[in-house]
Amino acid sequence: MRLRGIHIEQILLAAMLLAALCWNLANASEIRQLRIETGATGTRAELQLDKAGAYKLIPLSNPERLAVDFPDSRLARGLAMPAAAGMVKAVRTGQPVPGTVRVVFDLAGAVKAIPTTIETAGTGYTLVLEWPGDRAPMTAAVPSVPAKQEVAKPESATALPPASDPIAQIASQPMPAVTGTDASTRSPAPAAAPASDTTQPAPLPPPPRLPMQSGMRPLVVAIDAGHGGQDPGAHGLNGAREKDVTLAIARELARQINATPGLKAYLTRDSDVFIPLNLRARRASANKADIFLSIHADAAENRGARGSSVYVLSTRGASSQRARWLADKENAADVIGGERVRAADNTLTSVLLDLTQSGNMKASEDAAEHVLGGLKRVGNNHKPDVERANFAVLRTSDKMPAMLVETAFISNPDEEKRLTDPAFQRTLASAILDGVDRYFARQPPPGTLYAARAQANQSAQATQAPAGMTGIGGAGGSP
Repeated sequence: MRLRGIHIEQILLAAMLLAALCWNLANASEIRQLRIETGATGTRAELQLDKAGAYKLIPLSNPERLAVDFPDSRLARGLAMPAAAGMVKAVRTGQPVPGTVRVVFDLAGAVKAIPTTIETAGTGYTLVLEWPGDRAPMTAAVPSVPAKQEVAKPESATALPPASDPIAQIASQPMPAVTGTDASTRSPAPAAAPASDTTQPAPLPPPPRLPMQSGMRPLVVAIDAGHGGQDPGAHGLNGAREKDVTLAIARELARQINATPGLKAYLTRDSDVFIPLNLRARRASANKADIFLSIHADAAENRGARGSSVYVLSTRGASSQRARWLADKENAADVIGGERVRAADNTLTSVLLDLTQSGNMKASEDAAEHVLGGLKRVGNNHKPDVERANFAVLRTSDKMPAMLVETAFISNPDEEKRLTDPAFQRTLASAILDGVDRYFARQPPPGTLYAARAQANQSAQATQAPAGMTGIGGAGGSP
């Protein structure tokens, strides 16, 4: 009888273990797809799971690798490993312990990944890993941003899970210096010497054109193509979608910036993907951006409305009813994309926003004035002055000047056609770059090519100034 009892206990134990195994298999998350892309933003890996699940990043050195462990997970049957691209030399999978799937990325260099988990309602979760920059050798002629084939993505809502935002915890790798075909850069106009009663001072020669040198850092221009993924933005009467137009303009602007000595572009998105508004400027900050440009296409019920506008953040009301309406419309992008909008105390939020943005708003206004001036030189502006409103995409840009650029009205049939024309996209990009260039030429951050050119310009003016004209009151004289 005792032996029979032991036998029954063993059977029960085996049945319990089998039931537990079946339960684990039924409730384990499944890794359904692995994808790797490379572009102007760097290298991007997407791991799609059928349900929410924990993960752990394990950086490994000698050689450089990144292992990602998924407890209580399994690989989908027939899952194919993606080909090497950008920073990723190869992808492998394994099982360090039963029930845990490990995905290993063999890397070309020591660059930290930026992880972002995106919830996709109806299709599961997507873990996105981004390695900023590209370690490919830089050549004298900087290539243009590739117009790569878009990968079809599910048109479903995405949102951040309640986990804390990892972007703020990432220490970005320093960006490499940029070289490129020389493009015209505009230094501040030299101050003319005071005129005497009878003569005018001879014009000074143009400022020296210095190349990028060792020790200089490029100024990073973050370009945010508005909308994306399941958030198409505004539509034109002929079918143009704002998300496509903004991405095309952003890529062209990145191409022109990368061809300008002293500047380097960073795209917050280089594909048709949804990014929550509060992460866009944080991605730019993680990549050490010096300025943030959010590119959009305007829309209005009045089909005759036309022209471009530039907006900056305001924490104390909008500068016009139109600016308030536009901010409300753009801020609704997160709702369209499925982002969980968390309610907060409006007074506390406003006070905190004032504290973080107070020292940055003047720089944003100065930069926006220059960009608006560049747009004025190529066409009519819808608004003659920089407008202000509480744009969500600009709220987390507390470390850099930031603005939202409405390039033209996609609701206007004529401007819709122009917005889809590559020639007009080049013109818009050139106008925006003109404003950015002028802003940095007048306020060059130290350690940059723009600062070196400004210093060389000042030295040239001091050397070439006529005798007796070194000061307002003359050389050593009294006023």
